[in-house]
Amino acid sequence: MPYGPQVLWPDHCVWNSEGAEFHEDLDLPQVQTILRKGYHKEVDSYSGFVEADGKTTTGLAGYLKERGIGRAVVVGLATDFCVSATAQDAAKAGLQTFVVEEACRAIDLNGSLAKAWADMSAAGVKRIKASDLPG
Repeated sequence: MPYGPQVLWPDHCVWNSEGAEFHEDLDLPQVQTILRKGYHKEVDSYSGFVEADGKTTTGLAGYLKERGIGRAVVVGLATDFCVSATAQDAAKAGLQTFVVEEACRAIDLNGSLAKAWADMSAAGVKRIKASDLPG
């Protein structure tokens, strides 16, 4: 791609499809915002902060800053791609950043998981267990 190397993935989490819906048992009464990413067909979207082109922001950093939030706890799929990109961008945005290991799953494509953990660590992201979270 013009913005860098790209992995070709099967279609997933396509806007307005069943694959992009929240699970029916997810309880969301306290949620104040839902951030959607991946609007541009020509630009892949890994991070919750910045698209893969490195220029297009999602607005998440500004949203958190406006609310005085200084810590990010990142979980999800896939540890070695979207979780890693989001965690590294959270750290770049000045947030104290944690990834909850057992609340993530990886693809581990040709050593991508080990590289992701190393990259996250180098960015100052802390790898934790759910039991390390308060409350």
